[in-house]
Amino acid sequence: MSENRPRVLVVDDDSLSRRILTQVLASAGYEVESAVDGQDALGKIRSHRPDVVVTDWQMPRMDGLTLCRILKGTEETRFTHVLMLSTRGETEAKVTGLETGADDYLVKPVEPIELKARVRVGLRLQRALFDLAAKNEILEKLALTDPLTGLANHRAFQEALEAEVARVGRHGRPASLLFLDLDHFKAVNDSHGHAVGDEVLAGFSRVLRRGCRKGDLAARFGGEEFSILLPTTGRFPASLVAERIRKATEALPLGRMHPVQVTVSIGVASTEELPEPREAAELLRRADAALYRAKTEGRNRVVAG
Repeated sequence: MSENRPRVLVVDDDSLSRRILTQVLASAGYEVESAVDGQDALGKIRSHRPDVVVTDWQMPRMDGLTLCRILKGTEETRFTHVLMLSTRGETEAKVTGLETGADDYLVKPVEPIELKARVRVGLRLQRALFDLAAKNEILEKLALTDPLTGLANHRAFQEALEAEVARVGRHGRPASLLFLDLDHFKAVNDSHGHAVGDEVLAGFSRVLRRGCRKGDLAARFGGEEFSILLPTTGRFPASLVAERIRKATEALPLGRMHPVQVTVSIGVASTEELPEPREAAELLRRADAALYRAKTEGRNRVVAG
């Protein structure tokens, strides 16, 4: 919705009707623009993005029904409130207009008081739709984000991994996966408490963000286990990224209130080594096996599977 005065676009091929509608809405405090038909309206909608479109039904070049279909079928304009006007008052005509996607319907000649009331209601409905969309976006983000670290969660990572392995199969460019596990993390919780342990996990997530390149996806896989998906990356460059993260983790204590020195073991796997058909589950298995070797061979190291 517009940040200042709400914007209304009046679309009518009749100059007298257009002028009257414009004056009525302008007197109500709206920023009003007009167009002579649907074709003219589309250009103005794309450049000015009105909150409400008040459009006549029957017009040359492009009528109101066609304009409404286009607006409701386009992502950028689908929330625009469309108030359809027509001299046709039959129930069937109203139903047709509403089924096309119009949000409201008025029969000409329009009473000024009713027009202003319908536009006010349309603006309230539009605001509610925007608020709902924003809340849904937040909920979706929360559903895919680990609340402690702010990284992608297990579900988000699995979805991205499946999509990336499928892309590898289509385009042939490799992808790699890092599995990371903080060494002796249970001892951190046992010695310092879970609050300090959470600080360490949050601090490690910051190390991962700094160590990742643009396009890489870091996630908290579960507990003290993390993963990084590296698109269009082979085994050798993935190992270099892993080593950079290992060194950064070893270099500085993690946590803000009670810094703790920790190290990380990392397993590396690449689609370059996968048999056909490539499967995300097999890439996960190989990265996990490489991580297990890093643990059994002494921890604080990178092992490529």
